[in-house]
Amino acid sequence: MLSRVTGKENAIAFSFLIPSLAGVALFYVIPFFMSLGYATTDSSGNFTGIENFANLFNSEAFRLASRNTFRFMVVAIPLSIAIPLVIACLLFNLKRMGRLKTIFMSPLVIPTASTAFFFQSLFTSNGFVSSLLGVNTDWLQTDHAFTIAVGLYIWKNLGFNLVLALAARANIPKEYYEWSAVEGMGKIRMFFKITIIYLVPGLFIMFVMSFINSFRIYRELYMLSGNYPHQSIYMLQHYMNNQFMWLNRQNLTTSAFVVTFVIAAFMVAFFIIDKKSHYGE
Repeated sequence: MLSRVTGKENAIAFSFLIPSLAGVALFYVIPFFMSLGYATTDSSGNFTGIENFANLFNSEAFRLASRNTFRFMVVAIPLSIAIPLVIACLLFNLKRMGRLKTIFMSPLVIPTASTAFFFQSLFTSNGFVSSLLGVNTDWLQTDHAFTIAVGLYIWKNLGFNLVLALAARANIPKEYYEWSAVEGMGKIRMFFKITIIYLVPGLFIMFVMSFINSFRIYRELYMLSGNYPHQSIYMLQHYMNNQFMWLNRQNLTTSAFVVTFVIAAFMVAFFIIDKKSHYGE
């Protein structure tokens, strides 16, 4: 009798899962295998194996997008962590941080279109910067576009990383600093010997979130410069979006698989490093 009741309960529970499983199958599992099919066949449906991947890496546009994306991550991610960290340490002892947090968090709630419009008003040929310098230069179409993109990314994510840094800083016991002061340790030495060391878990979260958000900068860049921005800010998302516009399913799915594999590999490496730093495994 008990087994019959258990079996009936399991059937009822499974029936509640059917809508979710159907959604996962319809929007994730089936498209995955369809994409795998496009990535391993040509436009006529003939099996090509890894030929599409070889052609992808021989594409100058894909290589340019990959270099720019990697360069952007190398420059923007450390800055997006270091700047909020320094600000958090400077502001931590202030009694009234609520308003400052609100100011720093405001870029997160500003719509993407408004953000793009604001930066256009600054850096287009008739924008504020050109008027201030007395020139007629569209800075988004020069080599300065990369610097603008990095600044936009840091400004957009400053508040979120600042809150994470403040939360991590609050978890460090005050006694550590008091003991260090008694031992004659200076503030700079405290920062590197205590603050940085005990902020490692928080820094890891900031790094992972910054890594993920670095792929989302495409939204702002697309609104700033369209499908074909200056070559210094032509990212992987630009490449894949253009392949979609051209209905080039082979290049689109192949590049999507490569990007997904690279992101997954980085994430696994991050968590392995974090696990070893915590448990020495």
